[in-house]
Amino acid sequence: MWQDGLRAGLTSPAVAQIPGLVSKSQISIKLQAAQAFRGDGMIKVIVLLAADDGAEVFRAAGASAAQTALRTFAGLVGYIQTRALDQQPGGGPPPYRGVAELWFTEATEAWRAAADEAALGQLLADGVTVAGVVVGIERTVMRQPEHAHGSGIKGVYPFCRKADMNVEDFQAYWWHRHGPIAARTENALAYYQCHPLQAADAPVRSSFDGVTEICWRNTEEALAALTSRQMSEDQGDDAANFVDVDSVRLLLGAEEVVIAP
Repeated sequence: MWQDGLRAGLTSPAVAQIPGLVSKSQISIKLQAAQAFRGDGMIKVIVLLAADDGAEVFRAAGASAAQTALRTFAGLVGYIQTRALDQQPGGGPPPYRGVAELWFTEATEAWRAAADEAALGQLLADGVTVAGVVVGIERTVMRQPEHAHGSGIKGVYPFCRKADMNVEDFQAYWWHRHGPIAARTENALAYYQCHPLQAADAPVRSSFDGVTEICWRNTEEALAALTSRQMSEDQGDDAANFVDVDSVRLLLGAEEVVIAP
């Protein structure tokens, strides 16, 4: 189980001697909470990251990254670090160098994390900046039995709705009409939608109206799917009904599961 591996790493004698770490009992409590709340319905904070080409975007990896995240964010139950691949569609640079994804069970804790740039900075390497934030509910549209976070690669698509479409109609169309079409993406192992929360008193506004994630086994299958007729015609033609197509960004990246949601 992922919790056993993380607990072993975080409570090892070497890690326990690092100054400033939370206690073993605190780690155990937080891991129990993470195990209890899994799947759709959690609140997800997506942090889009800007950095120089080739630069490492995250301050740490593995158990060290997990320790920092648990110590920094109250109520955190999941954390994934995604680094942009060198190979991107069209051969150009990625729109973002990485993505930090944090899961919470309470909206107030998610909003607080999204608005706290100093806290987010604890996860990031020097020189990396926050280029955008989305706080929302992740919905699983399609997931094959063999899919597991941290294997293969994924495409991250943040985008905005059409200017003449209200939020309610946009989210309904995306979920009920476009979702089944995109679920047929060639060779895809999973397809997720993140629908931003709507709150007038939120401390930070989501940078986009939605974020799509599509997962594949490898780069070759991803690039083939992105240039397929199903993507350009079936999905592309339908996207024009609800998406501001000029707002769409696409990042191909590899996940590191720090704390499995």
